[in-house]
Amino acid sequence: MTLGVAALIVVPLAGGAIGATFEQFVTQVQSAIPLLQGRGSIDLPAGGSTSIGAAPIADSLPAYTRDPQLQLTGKVPSFAVQAGRSVQFVLNGAVVATTLLDPSGAFNATLALKEGLNSIGVALIADRDVVAVSTYSVVLDRTPPTMTVTQPATGSTVDAKSVVVVGTTEPGSTITVNGRIVVITPEGGFTDSFPATPGSVPITVVARDRAGNETTQKLTVTAQQVTQTIGLTITVTLDKTTAKVGQGVLATVYVVGTTGPRAGVPVTLSVGVASIGTAVTDGAGIARIPFVAPAGEGETSVVVLAAGSSGRASLTISR
Repeated sequence: MTLGVAALIVVPLAGGAIGATFEQFVTQVQSAIPLLQGRGSIDLPAGGSTSIGAAPIADSLPAYTRDPQLQLTGKVPSFAVQAGRSVQFVLNGAVVATTLLDPSGAFNATLALKEGLNSIGVALIADRDVVAVSTYSVVLDRTPPTMTVTQPATGSTVDAKSVVVVGTTEPGSTITVNGRIVVITPEGGFTDSFPATPGSVPITVVARDRAGNETTQKLTVTAQQVTQTIGLTITVTLDKTTAKVGQGVLATVYVVGTTGPRAGVPVTLSVGVASIGTAVTDGAGIARIPFVAPAGEGETSVVVLAAGSSGRASLTISR
């Protein structure tokens, strides 16, 4: 009994794998294994009418890694283990290793990855025929993520009640500030605030990408108790009064005291019930906080709190 080669090649969905397309991998295997080229049909293995489910199963593979040497282990289903069969490893379209199938069905190989996306195939071979193939993809990334801390400046004096850290990093990275995980925006922006004891305050910001590469920035600021803020007036303006869900909006906050604009005042912005972030007013008493219009239609309050005072604006959201 015979079937076309493509009918015997199965491509399971691997957890965490990106995966080459079925047609691309069939082409790669045929190019990598000259014995298969031009064969219109192959004999099905004895003991079954189909090879569906016989594909080798790799142990958990990372979607991203910084280690160029990938240890690939796994197992062929027990019913597909037969004497004389072998396992072939295909990396980026080229056969890199072929080993006889262990009686237990277990297999392993060390693959030398290239920078970027790597297509990996594990083929179960009977004589010169491909019984089944599994495909996976792993991205090798050895470049640390970019990160910039824009606030505070090292050596600056900050409010001990709310030390504010603001910066940007690569989207998809993880940020920690003095060991605390900080949520970042889809664009890579992050804001964190914490109280500190007056005096010298060390700050360590670490960006870690999906492959495990890290970038660290350390700075030290001086925290002090700010003078009492009485009679502050908080004004909030938006760069647009209507926005669609997911559209970017910029809030500009003005903080004025009895003696004029107040610099160095931490302000916290919320949209509806969601807290967006914190910023500190500049020398003109101004702070700017961008946000994304949340889901839900109708009028939403944009509220800013600063030193016991508040200000608000309204945003109309539509779809």
